[in-house]
Amino acid sequence: MRKMKKVVSVIAAAAMAASLLAGCGGSGGSSTTAAETKAAETTAAAAETTAAEAAADTTAAPAAAENPVAGKKVAYIMLLPSATIFQMWKDSCASLCDALDVKFDFFFCDGDFNKWQDTIRTCASAGYDGLLVSHGNQDGSYVFLKEITEQYPDMKIVTFDTQFYSDGEYQKLPGVTQMFQQDKSLVTVLLDQMIEKYGEGVRLIKVWRGPNYNSPFDRREVGWQEYEAAGKIVTVGEVQPLQDSVDSANTVTAAYLQGVNRADVDGVIAYYDLYGQGVYNAIAENDNFNGKNGDALPMASVDIDPVDVTNMQTRPDIWTAAGTTDWTMNGEIGMRILMLELADQYDKIFDPATGESGVDVVEVPGTAIKADALKSDSTVENLGNIAGETYGNLDYLSAADWMPKDLIHK
Repeated sequence: MRKMKKVVSVIAAAAMAASLLAGCGGSGGSSTTAAETKAAETTAAAAETTAAEAAADTTAAPAAAENPVAGKKVAYIMLLPSATIFQMWKDSCASLCDALDVKFDFFFCDGDFNKWQDTIRTCASAGYDGLLVSHGNQDGSYVFLKEITEQYPDMKIVTFDTQFYSDGEYQKLPGVTQMFQQDKSLVTVLLDQMIEKYGEGVRLIKVWRGPNYNSPFDRREVGWQEYEAAGKIVTVGEVQPLQDSVDSANTVTAAYLQGVNRADVDGVIAYYDLYGQGVYNAIAENDNFNGKNGDALPMASVDIDPVDVTNMQTRPDIWTAAGTTDWTMNGEIGMRILMLELADQYDKIFDPATGESGVDVVEVPGTAIKADALKSDSTVENLGNIAGETYGNLDYLSAADWMPKDLIHK
């Protein structure tokens, strides 16, 4: 990730000092030797003239932009259990809030939609100024969040991977910005890898929790259905973990593979890397699929974390690719949007997918991480070295004078 040097010049009269950001000081002083000292009255008159000119001519030496969100209180509320990528998101949110003097809390809801709703209600009633809420399901999120915005009209909300549907139609919530990964492409880029290797009509097993479980999976399913309708892929079967855990994905996949002939399937696609880890273990533990008896069964997954990188480095013939975005950057993008909402600067909300500002939908372009491109020292933190320009790009960030793009990248 490129780092940029920030240079801030702050020049202000003493009477304005109380309104400046904590940590910002005057622009420097002057020194005078005894030989150069003039009469006291002359010095006083010059000082008065200088102060008056500085106060009158603010265009000549503008003060640093005031921070309109200092002292605010916000929270990140995630429906799913904690995972490395969500911790990366949380940490970047915390860093930005710390830089802007904003109090930050976070909550993981273990895949329980009722707990997610209860947490949002509790934070709203506790007087939080803004919430960044993630992974609400397609069926109930719109109605619930509409009620929240009506009951707490001054509280700002940004959603991630949360679609708004009611009565089968897409909805909007005024003042609420929706942020997404380009989920459809995160799946199709993996399907393209399988098609490149096996040709059109590649036979695949899909691993997910079924329709309407959460918004990201539903958006990813759009890409799968389009490819299947076009004859590019054939669905051999589905594996649905009973819980959002590696163990559940491993148990269900291992049981499923007992009834599958290796010659009848070409690959596996997992809609979530936590499931991918379970799938990887199930394949590695089965001699009919791990390469001991014939070719290994290749798989790929959406999202990425350190365990995935290690598995891809260890067995690139099994875990062949991951479709992802930079999750550290994602958290910062989402929290910057919330900061702009709190500052009532909606016109500065930027969508990197379209290059437009003043939008209410923001999508983060995805990247394919291929196992054969990884180096021995590759980690989740340095994937930008192999991933290309769509990964960890500072130009994807929404910004303002008081919140420059390099604020936490010095």
